[in-house]
Amino acid sequence: MKKSIFPVLLAVFLFSCSSIEEKTKNKVAITELLTDFEICKEENESKRRYCSHYTSEAICKYNGITDFENQDGSYLDYKELFTAITDSPFWKFLGSAEDQKVLDDAQNLANRGFPVVCIDANDKHKFAVLIIEGECAKSRKWKLNCPNSAAFFPSKKPDPYVNKTLNYAFKKPNGLELFVKK
Repeated sequence: MKKSIFPVLLAVFLFSCSSIEEKTKNKVAITELLTDFEICKEENESKRRYCSHYTSEAICKYNGITDFENQDGSYLDYKELFTAITDSPFWKFLGSAEDQKVLDDAQNLANRGFPVVCIDANDKHKFAVLIIEGECAKSRKWKLNCPNSAAFFPSKKPDPYVNKTLNYAFKKPNGLELFVKK
């Protein structure tokens, strides 16, 4: 009896490990996404907003999701992200970036593999930043611990970045809303 249980347990273990790998294999490294975005901007320098879809593309590729991908394989413009997220039953409002618990939760969820996005709800274009795996770090400007992030600014300035705290993208936490896909 004991000998027949071992192969079954081994098979269950191997199967469960392969399903974990399957869930994450479509993710693209955030540094690779930054390189691709910089190439997009260089190749389309005369078309100022040509790469404005890239925040949506980065959210999808980094997290291995298709939420912001159109049927033709293109991605939503960054101005459409806020509405797409707030209208979706799959995305949940975490809270305001003015709340330390919300920032801590955002980093924790990103570290656990959940897609997390911060959007400036006060901005007319509703600019979005990805919360990525990493650690929170103290912002003297905000007087809060801020999560690790990545941003793909569609305009010439500021420069896009990865692995900088959220306060690098925004001067103040006022109006910043965080969302997670559950």
